[in-house]
Formats: sequence, C-alpha cells, structure tokens
Amino acid sequence: MARSMCGRFSLTSPVEAMRRVFDFPERPNLAARYNIAPTTNIAAIRVDKNATGESRHYFSAHWGLIPSWAKSTEFSAKMINARSETVTEKPAFRAAFKSRRCLIPANGFYEWQKLSKGAKQPWMIGIEDMPLFAFAGLWESWKSADGEVIESCTILTTTASKSIAFIHPRMPVILEPSRFDPWLRGEAGTEVLKAFDADRMTFYKVSSRVGNVRNDDADLLKPVDPPPTQARLL
Repeated sequence: MARSMCGRFSLTSPVEAMRRVFDFPERPNLAARYNIAPTTNIAAIRVDKNATGESRHYFSAHWGLIPSWAKSTEFSAKMINARSETVTEKPAFRAAFKSRRCLIPANGFYEWQKLSKGAKQPWMIGIEDMPLFAFAGLWESWKSADGEVIESCTILTTTASKSIAFIHPRMPVILEPSRFDPWLRGEAGTEVLKAFDADRMTFYKVSSRVGNVRNDDADLLKPVDPPPTQARLL
C-alpha cells in the first residue's frame, strides 16, 4: 500500500521549547515521539477568540480530518493530508481553510524513496536553522450521533523543494514563524502554501525500522550511513 505524504514525522522538543516558539500558555504533559503516525492524536496550535482578543492555544487533535458533516470517522485515515493546490475546492477542506487553521509542530518528517525492484529507503528530513518548526494544518470538530466530540486535523502538502524532490515529489507545507499569525487568522491565502527554501533543507537515510509504527525510539533518528555534508542529526 502506498504511503501518504506527509505520513510520518517526529516531535521530540520539550514542552517549554514549544511554548517559546509557538507562544501558547498551556503546559501539556507530552512525551517525545520519534515516529508519529496517522490516526493518532498529535499536538496542534490554533487561535482562539475571547473577550480580550485573540491568542494562540495548544490542543490535541486526531490526525486525519473528519469533516463536520461526515456520518462516521471511517475515512479519517485517508484525510491526513490536503493538497494545497485544491484545498479551496474540496468539500472536505474548504470550510476549514476559511476558518479553522492550525500549526502542527515538528522536528522533522520521514519520506520513503522508491528504489529498484520495489524497495524503499526511508529518509529523515528537517530544516538546518529551524530544529523546531510548523506544518500548515487545518482542523475540524466532529460530533457523533451519541454526542462524542472529536477534534481532528490534516497537514497541507505541496510540490517538494528541489533538494529533496529525488526522495519524493511532494512535501508538507512548512511555515516561517513570521507567517504563523497570518496563517492562523486567515489573512494568508494559498500563496504561502509553497515549497520550503531548498537550501535550508537537511536530509539523511534512516533505518527501515521507522516503517513499523510500533517502533518509537531515538534510534530512528540515527543515520544508517554517513550523512551528506548538508545533513545533520536533528
């Protein structure tokens, strides 16, 4: 079965580091996660409006968007990504794009390079000068027939930066910190949903162990052979 892009990532930074970068007041008890997989709950940040204005807040969201009008959670696993080129058109995403945006913190993401005879090589991909960064995301709130409420999210994707396109033709949308607020407030449009600066991307091969969701340990971040000069261990 083909793996989605973006289908795995890591978030290992301490909560206090996350609070400094994303400026939220909550202090969630988060363990380091080296192999975050779809349909699990992940960290996210959104803007909440109140009597004193707007402020960023942390929340936990099921990774795999469940539109508010969905009859069940059945298709959540197929909604982990939203293509930036069509996000304003697709019924599952267009309402969230208008008014329910979020940031999804990460230290790096994995992608699988197709090799000969069906083999695949996993890579860890990050940013040289931003060891903690954010994917552009959308979120939704869904209520079941028996009253259960699930908040869910999806990660936007775009054409890959030229430096990593040989691994996979697409990548998650990564936002510069200066674009956090315009994105969250709905002031930024699809013009920000572009490939990240190719010269700032880092990448190196990692163990095929990352393909098993049960593996979630620091060894997954270790290079399996000497990394290229532009790559470093996140």
